[in-house]
Amino acid sequence: MIENINLGAKLKQLRIQNGYTRQQVSELLNISKSQIGFYETDVRYPSLPVLVKLCSLYKVSSDYLLNINQSDSKFLSLEGLTDKQIKALTDTVNCFRSLP
Repeated sequence: MIENINLGAKLKQLRIQNGYTRQQVSELLNISKSQIGFYETDVRYPSLPVLVKLCSLYKVSSDYLLNINQSDSKFLSLEGLTDKQIKALTDTVNCFRSLP
């Protein structure tokens, strides 16, 4: 059982931040609207495949959703960025990687 991670609150915040209704998310993930409500209120937790879809939809990592400490890793949150901004960052990182 997952405890003390505020998953439901994060899912609701991300849904609202991305301008989705519960109905829209349910259609995009092919699950019921009530399931989205259960996830957002911590009544139930998403299965791994659904968690992966949620991460992809909201462009966040599972570490972020599950409150896994990332202090020792090199991590850059892409939360809230557009696809164009993410591509620009990716291109920049790849440019730096190719330097001698």
